[in-house]
Amino acid sequence: MKRKFALLASTVLLGSVFACGCSLPFSGTNGRDGVDGKNATAYEYYELAKSVHGDDYTVEQFLNDYLNYTPAELEEAFSLQASVNRSLRSAVSVAAQFNNVYTSLGSGVIVDLDKEKGDAYVLTNCHVIYNDATYGSHYANTVYLYLYGQDEDYNDDDNRFNATVVGASITYDVALLKVTGSELLKNSAAEAATFAREEDIYLGEEVYTIGNAEGCGMSATRGFVTKDREYVPLNISTRYENSDGYVNYYSVLRTDAAINEGNSGGALFNRAGKIVGLINSKTAENGIEGMGYAIPASAVKRLYPLMRESYEKNGSLNTRFDRAHFVVENDFSKAEKENEYVKSKIEVKSTGSSSTWDSENNRFVINEKISVVRDCNGLKAGDLITHVKITDGSAVVEDMDVTRLYRLQDTLLSARQGNAIIFTVQRGDATENVTANMAFSQFD
Repeated sequence: MKRKFALLASTVLLGSVFACGCSLPFSGTNGRDGVDGKNATAYEYYELAKSVHGDDYTVEQFLNDYLNYTPAELEEAFSLQASVNRSLRSAVSVAAQFNNVYTSLGSGVIVDLDKEKGDAYVLTNCHVIYNDATYGSHYANTVYLYLYGQDEDYNDDDNRFNATVVGASITYDVALLKVTGSELLKNSAAEAATFAREEDIYLGEEVYTIGNAEGCGMSATRGFVTKDREYVPLNISTRYENSDGYVNYYSVLRTDAAINEGNSGGALFNRAGKIVGLINSKTAENGIEGMGYAIPASAVKRLYPLMRESYEKNGSLNTRFDRAHFVVENDFSKAEKENEYVKSKIEVKSTGSSSTWDSENNRFVINEKISVVRDCNGLKAGDLITHVKITDGSAVVEDMDVTRLYRLQDTLLSARQGNAIIFTVQRGDATENVTANMAFSQFD
């Protein structure tokens, strides 16, 4: 069965009224109307409990007395609550306008912030700020951002600030926005989020996402990583929506956290509040739920400085970037993979994998064999790549074990012209270090 995948930016007419209100009925807690109060929330019951125990009665006491939470469970719950609320300070709603005709609504996350100047860098999805059906530039000419609590009315000038698209990659579905001199940011509680240091996100890891679902303002949803890495086909073209020729395969992780249109570009966080991915799509088949996807942080956190360096050097939007890379199978679209000429150019690929049980952390670890298919860049056909180190003079840029193919691909995004790229390979029965003469080529 061929699954359909949907991007999550929602598009609405510019002049539309944006209003989204929710109400929760609360009735019958005292039994007077014959209703048992099942529609009440825990917070509403807590307020009732305070009327009995006094205003100094804490939430922790309520959860322990009435809901039988253990001290360990309370610590876990409040730790997660603190992480979510802290992450709200980094999240933004995005409204990207194209030629003042219509608007794409999505989400974003602040990854660098100078409160004193009101400057910031914000990451989102490329498809939130890109539309190739528009005349002239395909990138949004006006972008508004909204902080949590200020995203109820998208037409309120007092509650929004401008951003400029300064970098965009269709290949990775990642875009970079720049905010300059925002008074709202200067006087806000906003803060920058940071990326998880771990390269691998494991199955079963608890995560949450914050985004502008359905354009109704930011909200948080919680779930697990349900698949640590896979490739999904997506077409972010608007002019050629049904054309397989415009499909790219994106390396993603899967989550069952609830996501909807408008969540595009919002961060996926771990329990510590660190970014582990950018939400970008979900399975669109009717009846299928809990299959959402995020561009992993291992790629995004390396694309960010690449885009930022390019903008700060040239002072303008850049949509093409240099990278050192092998020609690997997963770089190609479906149509390209079926081309015999392209197949003959593949230089490195995964040629098998095994899973081992990590008893200390109670998880399975996947290890792939990364095989050199043909002689290239100083490596020989049959070499197995096990480690990559990138240096800039005496400074170490990357020092990474290569246990998965995506680790090699993502790590090479950190390489710049003039860097030394050293591979540790298993060559027959020997282990050798090879300084490879990598070529740099452009990707969009």
